[in-house]
Amino acid sequence: MAIGASVAVLFSLTACGSSSASSSSKGVDGGTIHIALNATVTSLDPMITGAYVARDTMRSMYESLVTLKQDGSVGPLLAKSYKVSSDFKTFTFTLRSGVKFHNGETMKASDVVASMQRWIKLSQIGSTFFTGSTVTSPDADTVVITSPKPVSTGLYLMADTGRIAAIMPKSVIDKATSTGVTEYVGTGPFEFSSWDKDNKIVLKKFADYSSPTGATNGYTGKRAAHADKLEFDFVTDGTTRLSGTLSGQYQIGYSLADSQYAQAKANSSLKVEKDEMLETLIFNKQEGLFKDNTKLRQAILAALNMSKIAKAGHQNSDLYTNDGGLMPKNSPLRSDSSLDKYNDPDAAAAKKLIKESGYNGQTITFLTTKDYPYMYDESMEIQNELNAVGIKTNIQVLDWASVLQKMFQPGSWDMLISSYSYSANPISYSFFQASGAGWNTDPEFKEIADSINAATTETAQKAGYDKLQDWFYTYVPNIIVSKYQQISAVSTKLNGYSSGMQGPVYYNLQLSE
Repeated sequence: MAIGASVAVLFSLTACGSSSASSSSKGVDGGTIHIALNATVTSLDPMITGAYVARDTMRSMYESLVTLKQDGSVGPLLAKSYKVSSDFKTFTFTLRSGVKFHNGETMKASDVVASMQRWIKLSQIGSTFFTGSTVTSPDADTVVITSPKPVSTGLYLMADTGRIAAIMPKSVIDKATSTGVTEYVGTGPFEFSSWDKDNKIVLKKFADYSSPTGATNGYTGKRAAHADKLEFDFVTDGTTRLSGTLSGQYQIGYSLADSQYAQAKANSSLKVEKDEMLETLIFNKQEGLFKDNTKLRQAILAALNMSKIAKAGHQNSDLYTNDGGLMPKNSPLRSDSSLDKYNDPDAAAAKKLIKESGYNGQTITFLTTKDYPYMYDESMEIQNELNAVGIKTNIQVLDWASVLQKMFQPGSWDMLISSYSYSANPISYSFFQASGAGWNTDPEFKEIADSINAATTETAQKAGYDKLQDWFYTYVPNIIVSKYQQISAVSTKLNGYSSGMQGPVYYNLQLSE
């Protein structure tokens, strides 16, 4: 139904997440599951924030038309079925019937139309790849998205959970302000209960939830709210997250420091779960030293020793890989082009590029945080390596919520480290979008992305991904540091823990007897 076998294979992506049950004990329904997050959530509007602590929290509240299976391919969620035209311009969705919103309303085509129009207008992916598209409803059960140009990756872009194309009531969208929705209403297994901005978010079981059918597979298939409540506690101290999970105060301690890996792994009351991430050094290209200065960005790439930087941040070699590819090695969308430019430190070449760039000793503002210890440790190593070739940096240490806010204030920074789950397709990474961190507006990226979306053969697609990675290592919009395993501690008294390629699933969790 969805594109056709050959194209589905063309765009499929091998999973990077894990899927496992943490306990062999019998599960029981009810109770409150406590999840200790490493940072505060700044927004519960899924089209505005892509922060992982918010994304993983909101996954239990909001749902989209399609989503990602464990292997990275697309499957239905609120859509019962879908089809794509042969020219990749028209996407037709048949909606599931009887789906309820948390406010008691039944989902209608008009809600889907309003939601997808907002996603196209507001989200990074929607505004980049679907600008000019129309969203219509020819009948009560059908929604059609028509693009003025081919978007062969369209289903994958709509399934990406980074800034989810969440379906919300039209009434909620109509009342949204420039800062986001004012009511948090979705169709997911859990509904919004309360939000103490500096303390926690509480979700409660949605009694009228309508689950898709089939076995759970990534983010597709059966979804079940076994617990009465999910409580997401903001616990920025990693030691407290781990000790609280060991004591039973929390069932999940999210995003532990790598230094805690051995302790968590050795404890029989815990299971260590891993989510592979791509960590990258981002440049502010809208204003400041790196705007229109490719030579300076190339100089920093030439100066950095990624092996030393990753070791400084992650310590344990089990938790990182020095790999500069935009996609994982087992992905059919993987390119190995231009990787000779990754992790090839050359001080002489760096100094030559610095001179050509016109840099004359200005201080670079470098944001970092201790909420993610590896970011701070790697920032310090990067500062040392840049100082060795004559580049001055001023490291500003902020909490992660403040980094996220400043990330979209171009006058506030020049460089920062952030991490990303793998995108369903490399052209949809947030750091490649004009409105994403770093503000990439290079017209060559758009040309390459358009060529990939117009490709109808595997050969043409592969050529497009090679060209994309060549551009990445020439234009240097940002720099890949490494691929690392983000670790979380999960109590063995918890059943149903799983994850996909873009983070953990919390709605299927169940306390054990």
